[in-house]
Amino acid sequence: SVDGQKISKSLGNTIDPYALIKKYGTDALRYYLLREIPAYDDGDFSERRFKELYNADLANGLGNLVARVAKLAENTQYAIHNTQFKEIKELDEFRFNDSISSIWETIKTTDQYINDKKPWTLSGEELKKILEPAIQNIRTIATQLQPFLY
Repeated sequence: SVDGQKISKSLGNTIDPYALIKKYGTDALRYYLLREIPAYDDGDFSERRFKELYNADLANGLGNLVARVAKLAENTQYAIHNTQFKEIKELDEFRFNDSISSIWETIKTTDQYINDKKPWTLSGEELKKILEPAIQNIRTIATQLQPFLY
């Protein structure tokens, strides 16, 4: 349904998905449909609600979070996170070679982190404190490499 009314050509309330994609992009439309429309039940599409979610969740929520964390990463020792944000942007712009280079920056930075911290000399909580971010980086690297290796 659209705004609570059954979709009907005679009512003139059909939705042109191509117009929505052109206006908002495929990712935003996919996000809205997956978030708002039940997989096994009827759902209601509302462009007003679509705009609300687009702005609240994607632009303001996720967008602001990414921007804030990226800014903090610039000013701290977490350069690796900056590289990850850069890789995502490059992938979104179909700059695959740059994206892969950014992934390798993450690999090099993680390797340097391990060399600097020398976890083989540590144990207990100290070891855990060093290994947890490295393990998380490896998970992130694996996820980032998926489009290129599978």
